Amino acid sequence: MSTGQQKSQAILSLMDTMAAVQQKSQVFIERITKKETLSQNQLMLLFQLQLAGSLKITEIAERFVVTPGAASSMCDKLEEARLVQRVRTNEDRRVVNIEITGEGTRRILQLFDTFETAELQRFTDTLHQINSLMNEITS
Repeated sequence: MSTGQQKSQAILSLMDTMAAVQQKSQVFIERITKKETLSQNQLMLLFQLQLAGSLKITEIAERFVVTPGAASSMCDKLEEARLVQRVRTNEDRRVVNIEITGEGTRRILQLFDTFETAELQRFTDTLHQINSLMNEITS
């Protein structure tokens, strides 16, 4: 096999593996969210808010690669469901942070009710390994 053929084979193998990882990630997310009425983006936003504490609309738009208007609309729906709230900062009343509510936190935790603690830890360990490997190849 020539060097060019080896490289082509390596590229095809990489593409196949990337697609498989992406597909399995999607299946895992669907497993967690299958009984949920919120969209995956809405759930991912709740996850982000739980981890960050609060985010501005512009930060949400950047993280989800959407317009600020689309981010605001997503927050409107979650606010109507009482899962997030808008909080103005004391320093500048024009600045509004989006924060998860207690109900939003409860909703997230319910997604994982069917999993045993050991299973959650195994998922976490595996995802840490994947993240470390991804950091190696992207740096």
